[in-house]
Amino acid sequence: MPKVTPLDKQWEQLMALCQSESRLREQGTHPRLLKYVSGEIDALAAQLGFSPRLIATRDFRARRHGGHIVAIQKE
Repeated sequence: MPKVTPLDKQWEQLMALCQSESRLREQGTHPRLLKYVSGEIDALAAQLGFSPRLIATRDFRARRHGGHIVAIQKE
């Protein structure tokens, strides 16, 4: 089994947060939690180097090779 890289971990965390955000928006019952999750997405995406435009639109993409994230598509 290939070793999980820090970039893989960050990417998986970002994708999990995005799924949670989507679910919370659909439910519409936890506005404070939604605000927190959205802030976490913004911070992690910025840390990964995504532009403010991509963060606002939640258009996150990455290149994979051999089951690992090898590059973040920042634009």
